[in-house]
Amino acid sequence: MTTPSSSRQLTGSADFILPSGRNTIRVQDVDFGYGSRVVFSGLDLTVPEGQITAILGPSGSGKSTLIELMTGQKKALRGQVEVGGEEVGALSRQALYRLRRRMGVLFQDGALFTDLSVFENVAFPVREHTHLAEALIHHLVFMKLEAVGLRGAHSLYPSELSGGMARRVALARSIVLDPLIMFYDEPLVGLDPIAMGMILRLIVHLNRSLGITSVIVSHDVTEMLEVADWCYLIAEGRVQGAGSPAVIREMESPWVRQFVSGSAEGPVPFHYPSREYTADLFGKVRPA
Repeated sequence: MTTPSSSRQLTGSADFILPSGRNTIRVQDVDFGYGSRVVFSGLDLTVPEGQITAILGPSGSGKSTLIELMTGQKKALRGQVEVGGEEVGALSRQALYRLRRRMGVLFQDGALFTDLSVFENVAFPVREHTHLAEALIHHLVFMKLEAVGLRGAHSLYPSELSGGMARRVALARSIVLDPLIMFYDEPLVGLDPIAMGMILRLIVHLNRSLGITSVIVSHDVTEMLEVADWCYLIAEGRVQGAGSPAVIREMESPWVRQFVSGSAEGPVPFHYPSREYTADLFGKVRPA
């Protein structure tokens, strides 16, 4: 194996060099799908410890599903998903809950409780998973709100927050138990450029200052190539490109080139698979 900084492109999607060193997460030969729809077919990737790894890909490529596999919300049909040396799919419910205590997840929509204040939203995981005294919970919550710049908003409710503020509150809640691994599911969706910059700065700051492992799934190519240490591009159920941001920018793979350039022309199809157009226009009308 080689380190991300010295990685190079190889031929064939199965031959990409994976990052070396201690690995927090390993996805090995994973198949997953819904009925006849294949999401992953022989997916292989490795997330190095203490770095920011970006999982890129077009809409519908399974990026969010990959987080669900890594956190045990879904199980692979075949293959293994290992987190911290433990096979997630083989864990008991109790063991899975223990593993999740080491994880933080920033959901795509923030998932704040609308009837709880900012303070109570951040305090919620602490109350659920610990027996800390209220005075300690108070200190802990205010420390995390200070880290995301929203200590002064502790008494507000989600309906009183902007989109960027709500995302930062959700981030404070996801780190309140000091996770070793952070998952970010499309953290920049719906944010203006200023809010995007704030969230990216927080992701990098938390990763560097706390030494946590960060996994970001996103279709925001430009932003991810600026902050990530290592990138994967997934499409058609497999890894189509892997490497440092510099390597990704120079790859000749048509999948990578189309996605990085945002071109409408390439292997990523515009149309969802369907029968012949004329069959739908002039054939028997199908029930809705």
